[in-house]
Amino acid sequence: MLFFIGGAARTGKGILTRRLLAEQNLPFLSLDVLKMGLARGMPQMAFDPDAGGSLVAQQLWPLVREMCRNLLMEGLDYVFEGELLPALVASLRQEYPPQIKACFLGYAEIAPEQKMREIREHAGHPNDWPQEVNDADLLAIIKREIAFSRFLQAECARVHFPYFDTSHNFLATLDAVAATIRDSR
Repeated sequence: MLFFIGGAARTGKGILTRRLLAEQNLPFLSLDVLKMGLARGMPQMAFDPDAGGSLVAQQLWPLVREMCRNLLMEGLDYVFEGELLPALVASLRQEYPPQIKACFLGYAEIAPEQKMREIREHAGHPNDWPQEVNDADLLAIIKREIAFSRFLQAECARVHFPYFDTSHNFLATLDAVAATIRDSR
């Protein structure tokens, strides 16, 4: 079975996948690793890892889809975490209905300034790129990610994937996501 955890930046996807590895022994691939590998290792591709969630997800999907097909043929459980689009994951679910599970995280309901305060307060996690960004630039990124969260929320409703909003009760929301994944196994 393949699990997909997609969503906006700084929603807790990485925290969640590391937790799933520790608690349920579910291996995972952060698509951040894949996109940075492509950007740095194959500069001739002119891949922009900062192009925004939707565009990055579309560009990565052909590679991710074929990796998934291979894992399914091998019968391996795996988690993919990162920039994913509900419609693309749903297309794979049409091919392998019982073997594809997904959920998406966002923060559509929080004020941008509040999200920035929370990001700054909880620094120190792996992949802590916001610490290298000034407040004005981070606020612009957060506003873009709020818009992306709203898009994901609507798309999840359309293709029938769970959407979890981490705007409030961050850790409790991650607990609910972990329970959803645990119950789907």
